[in-house]
Amino acid sequence: MLGVTVEDLDMGSLADYLRRRSPAFAANLGVEAFAVRMGLLAQVSGGAIAPTVAGLLSFGLCPQLFRPEWGLSAIRVQGLSIADPVIAHEDFEGSVASLLQQGLDFVQSHSQSVPELLGPSTSREEFPIAAVREILVNALVHRDLRLPGRVGLRIFNDRLEVSSPGGPPAPLPLAELAQRGGLSLPRNPLLAAVSRGLGLVEQVGRGLPLARSSVSAGTAEAIQFQTSHHEVMVSLPSCLRAPSSPRLGN
Repeated sequence: MLGVTVEDLDMGSLADYLRRRSPAFAANLGVEAFAVRMGLLAQVSGGAIAPTVAGLLSFGLCPQLFRPEWGLSAIRVQGLSIADPVIAHEDFEGSVASLLQQGLDFVQSHSQSVPELLGPSTSREEFPIAAVREILVNALVHRDLRLPGRVGLRIFNDRLEVSSPGGPPAPLPLAELAQRGGLSLPRNPLLAAVSRGLGLVEQVGRGLPLARSSVSAGTAEAIQFQTSHHEVMVSLPSCLRAPSSPRLGN
């Protein structure tokens, strides 16, 4: 990628990851050579070493300096429609792990929780964090990196939506996979593999069932999926409010 150098990476985090991945290879080859072997760095013209796309997204200090569309846009809408007032708006930048954490923090800052009636010492999250984490990390890791749009996180009064540029990487019935699980077919295999090594994803085909289960524990409303050739949209219902009618994608 033009203009990107190893100085744009968190080399300490990259080295830690490689040592965990294979201590013997990391010791014998050294960090840079092992990262080249893994596909996280590559030799460019003149013999210099530069990050690959997977390396930049996994360990970049700010990948969005080079590809602004690889960030995360988050809004909180006061209402049920995208035309209603936006009361909070953030554009997040950083590696996939950093974007995930910033997105989760935004959700917790702009959603509610209420005490459980049968156990006042515990509370119910409006949007179960396990479900939010799953659909958000899926959007960040499996998005189509060739498209100019950002991953979008939108919180409405009755639901939370996450949109990802690019249709499904394979003709997968997402609603059915949420019921029974299935194969993991990542669009960006190396990025998915590194994310698995960093503990961000499991990549065993059970993420959507886990998200569905955590939502169903708090509401009778179901996760909704909407796909096209240019977008995947996942909507989580609020566990505190029951919408009168579906409003996915408004």
